[in-house]
Amino acid sequence: MKRAIALLLALVLALGLMACASETTPTADTPADTGGDAADAPADTSTDTGDADADTTDDGTADRVWRIGVTTQSWEHEFLKNLVNALRAVDEELPNVELLLYDSEDSIEKQLSDVDTMIADQVDGVLLNPLSFEGTSAAVDACNAAGIPVVEFISYTENENYETFVGTDVKSSGIMAGEFVAEALGGSGSVFEIQGQIGHTAQINRGAGIAEALEAYPDITVVASQSGEFSKETAMNLTEAWLLQYDVGEIDAIIAHNDQMALGAMNACIAAGRPEIKIVGIDGDMEALLAVQDGTMAATIVDYCEEEARMAVEEMVSILEGNEPAGQIYVDYVCVSTPEEAEEWIARRS
Repeated sequence: MKRAIALLLALVLALGLMACASETTPTADTPADTGGDAADAPADTSTDTGDADADTTDDGTADRVWRIGVTTQSWEHEFLKNLVNALRAVDEELPNVELLLYDSEDSIEKQLSDVDTMIADQVDGVLLNPLSFEGTSAAVDACNAAGIPVVEFISYTENENYETFVGTDVKSSGIMAGEFVAEALGGSGSVFEIQGQIGHTAQINRGAGIAEALEAYPDITVVASQSGEFSKETAMNLTEAWLLQYDVGEIDAIIAHNDQMALGAMNACIAAGRPEIKIVGIDGDMEALLAVQDGTMAATIVDYCEEEARMAVEEMVSILEGNEPAGQIYVDYVCVSTPEEAEEWIARRS
């Protein structure tokens, strides 16, 4: 009996030693199960959050550089040169913004193609200075489908599915130009109008503003209204034709939908020896400001594009950071009609 008890105790002791052996730390011959590749473990389990804290906030936007595509009307226009220079200045000043600038070259097809390129390039947002009220509308739909916000500036599209419009009340520039001419003529006379590119929002709205302003003066007649296509040369040719058709005293003033066309009209009047004709443009181009300064142009209605460019970029950044779109942001026009006023703007834009 004692021998049987001894054997039983020996068996229990052996089983206990085997159990202890199975719980010892693994050796090189018996690797532990880590649940993955040990070489990847440091990257997956790192607790160093210094870089993440510096680069992100709760919404992940701090220190983010926003890539924003920008498409505009042709850079050949003086006003657009001012606008593009303003955009480049904003790009230099804002460290959290990278602007990708595209020149539409006044081609609707190219502007739409450029927007497609931006979408393929996965920009964060699009600033759209539409060439056509109707024709560029498709660009808004394309951006919406790609989940890219759109801010339109300076001009706008028929498609209102953009986030915010930044610019001027375009019609008010026409009203301002019309009222200046009416007062300069003493409430009576013959006015000729050089329209912009037909279908462009500036042509539509500036024309409407001029008509509204002059409607209050029954003794002022708009004798002719034709498109100069926003071109100095085209407007000059058009004015030359008018000067051949209408004698001295039959043209009292010419209102152009932009300064380049006004300058073309001015050059035609100077060449024909018709300095009595009052010429008014819109935009505040440097050449127009100089012409107001020396008295060869009666006035220019300044479009403060530098401020519009800044506000458009800042609005886009605000939207990308998760804020509600403003919907509309307006900058006022300024009528410049004296040498002193012109000098102030010349200094500002030099």
